[in-house]
Amino acid sequence: MKSIEKIRWKICSECEFLQHQTHIRCLNCRNDKFRFIEASVECKLITFTILKALPAEFRDTKSYALGIVEFENGIKALGQITTQANLYIGMKLKPISKKVCENLDGREIYTSVFEPI
Repeated sequence: MKSIEKIRWKICSECEFLQHQTHIRCLNCRNDKFRFIEASVECKLITFTILKALPAEFRDTKSYALGIVEFENGIKALGQITTQANLYIGMKLKPISKKVCENLDGREIYTSVFEPI
């Protein structure tokens, strides 16, 4: 079952710099106080490529589309796109959670991917 994936980033409480949530200090001013922001439901495709030389974990896949998207509130994300057909810059997408592969130990890997609206 597909579900909408929540993508969260941090905003610095001091300078309001937007950054990935894994950073412990602001990349702009070194502050360590943040508030969180969630990406909106829709995003637009900024750029994409079709990957054909894939890592070993994707042994059952011949190729996939990988793109950078931007949400209305400025959050940007990198991820797979569920289709390779009819992609174009500016198209509307939505994030979903999906199994993308099994790692080399056989464990299923789920992550955010982007589906055309």
